[in-house]
Amino acid sequence: MNWPAKTAGFLVIAFAILLAACEAPKEIGLPPEVIAEVQFTDTVTVRTSTVLLDSVRTSNAQQMLVGNYRDPIFGRVSAQPFFEMGQALNLNSDGSTNTYVFDSLHLNVAYSYLYGDTLQPFEVKLHRLSDSLRTGKNYYNNSSIPYDAAALASVKFNPTPSTNNTFQFKLPNTLGQQLLDLSGKTEGSTALKFAQQLRGFTLVPSASNGMVIGFSPATSGISLNLYYHITNDTIAYVFRVPVLKRFNQMQADRQGTALSQIQPLKPLPAAQTKGLNYVQDALGIVTKVEFPYLSKLFGDGRVAINRAELNIVPNQPEHVGGLYGLPSTLTMAETDETNRVLRSKGDTELLLPVDGATFQSYVLPQIVPYTSKFRNYNFVLTTYLQAVSIGFKKSNALLLMPTSQGSTLQSYVSGNQALTSFYPFINNKVDRFTINPTPENVKLRIFYTVTK
Repeated sequence: MNWPAKTAGFLVIAFAILLAACEAPKEIGLPPEVIAEVQFTDTVTVRTSTVLLDSVRTSNAQQMLVGNYRDPIFGRVSAQPFFEMGQALNLNSDGSTNTYVFDSLHLNVAYSYLYGDTLQPFEVKLHRLSDSLRTGKNYYNNSSIPYDAAALASVKFNPTPSTNNTFQFKLPNTLGQQLLDLSGKTEGSTALKFAQQLRGFTLVPSASNGMVIGFSPATSGISLNLYYHITNDTIAYVFRVPVLKRFNQMQADRQGTALSQIQPLKPLPAAQTKGLNYVQDALGIVTKVEFPYLSKLFGDGRVAINRAELNIVPNQPEHVGGLYGLPSTLTMAETDETNRVLRSKGDTELLLPVDGATFQSYVLPQIVPYTSKFRNYNFVLTTYLQAVSIGFKKSNALLLMPTSQGSTLQSYVSGNQALTSFYPFINNKVDRFTINPTPENVKLRIFYTVTK
């Protein structure tokens, strides 16, 4: 619904309320002297700044990232995934007495996300980790695991997502034979024990790359394939090993950019960053949005917010070959004067819920798509600001950040599968954008009822 239509709707509601105010007390439950007046404002001050988060969890991200590129706005960006793979292996679990012959071992990657210059060749090397990822430990975009200096394999290819989105590493035969020999042994009896024998991997991108590639371990975007056959038989079999644990290491060189002086948790107003606010997903750059003068609007508390919408118009991105697009969806996380993402006692991120939920509800986060017709993102803040107005929420600041797989996230949390954390969905891309924070580009519109 566009704003003229919404305005007309609200005027009808306002007129109905004013008429109701003139009826007998028994009809509305208020004494005759109480007057209710519906008002509208779009001049509430919205303060914005750019914040670099001090920690961005990338453990078990929905998307693994590898590559690097030079962004014309955000500087040099590099992504490197660390991961472990495991699967219980007992080829004779059916009671057979077959013996098996090793054929080959490959790591296949099917990418579904590209960001950068796809016209350049993409080169990446596969290294074996020399330590393990710890179960239950959170890993962040600045975490790292030591790995062998010598690469196990490498590939170089030209990305062609429209025809073939897969690349493959051929791993050493000695490693493949070692894994096949785990069949039926204690060391391969569980996925965790198998992973301890295999150790994990990391993908190291070449410095000459011009893009970042993303792939999803949840949808067979990556698998270790052990090929073998039964002795004296020609039929080929494959044993597939999935990813168990993973995280993305993200690095940035912002020298020479408007964000060269940014420090963790220290907000920078647009006046210090060339007149813009910035957002960059897995690098932890977010835009903080505050409403510093709401208390003046709420006055003595006799205010009921009928509708509140925050309209954000981003700058159209500075395209390089048409490759740097806007994030398809955004969300907002609650914060305070510390500028960290606030979390519940159960460590769930406090994302802005869909409007109409209870003040305490974070089960279904508000995921807002980019609307190409109006060239904006539009958040509904009615419930949130009402909670602020009555003092239920002590902070009125939010952090603007992209989400990935927004429809998947909503299906998880609306299908009786409430998530314990949302971070796997908010830190696994390198999507970015900027905002020129003028009143026209960042505007809060509020319809509210005041009782006198």
